Amino acid sequence: MTLYLKLKVKSLLTDPELIGWSILFIEFWVFMWLFIFSSGVSTEGPYGEYVVKVNATLAYSFLGLLSMSSAAIGLTYSVYYMSRPLRFITKFTKMTPFKFIIEDFIGGLAVLIINALIIMASVLGLTYLKWGVIALPDNFLGVFAGLLLGGTALYWLSYVVALALIVARRTRGISMASSIPLILGFAIYSQLWIDLGNATYAVPLATLPAILLNQATGLVPSTGSYLAWLITRVTPNRVNLWLALVSVLVWIAIFMLLSVALIKKSRGIALEELRT
Repeated sequence: MTLYLKLKVKSLLTDPELIGWSILFIEFWVFMWLFIFSSGVSTEGPYGEYVVKVNATLAYSFLGLLSMSSAAIGLTYSVYYMSRPLRFITKFTKMTPFKFIIEDFIGGLAVLIINALIIMASVLGLTYLKWGVIALPDNFLGVFAGLLLGGTALYWLSYVVALALIVARRTRGISMASSIPLILGFAIYSQLWIDLGNATYAVPLATLPAILLNQATGLVPSTGSYLAWLITRVTPNRVNLWLALVSVLVWIAIFMLLSVALIKKSRGIALEELRT
């Protein structure tokens, strides 16, 4: 671990805006989900406790994804600002471009996963506080792997957004463009009410909540309208889990390939050509 990796993680974890929006703001929605929107959920009946567990899984799956999407805004700024000193760092230090990218990836991914785990822990804690149910996932490693996939995709998406602005020489649009990961997160969040059908497999990370839910409960959910599915337990459009996983992996590959292509193009742009 180099000094850069330590500083990367520290700068992101101590960023007041990132903490405020990706953790504290999402924690507000954790409270709203469990104590306001889930007021009709109870442990009564033969499936009561299981419904509470599924409700908790939906909460940390969707809200954890929103948390990582919000944190990806900070990553986009980070990629943008590091693009200037990168040439000097790799030229006058022992840090190679490959090593720099690997450490930047590890640092960014670590922060995204930490945010998601904080949201997950708070959902589980408040679920126990309200219903007395320990809603631990059946396969924690599977859930963690799903969060890793989501964090990896969002990390490379932030790279694509920042580098696209640099290559297009439109860096003044960083404030607006940096919100793209969060917009994607809210688009996925809309699946709580909307069923996209087969289009779910074509939307980046739209199948990730289904993967997390399956690993946490063993259930195979529908392709959308998760709240209606939770209440009625009717699955009109059952998701194909293998196709769901392929969708996430393909989008990660697309974001990575775009990042590599944009990195090559951005290296030929003089620093004085970039406008702030």
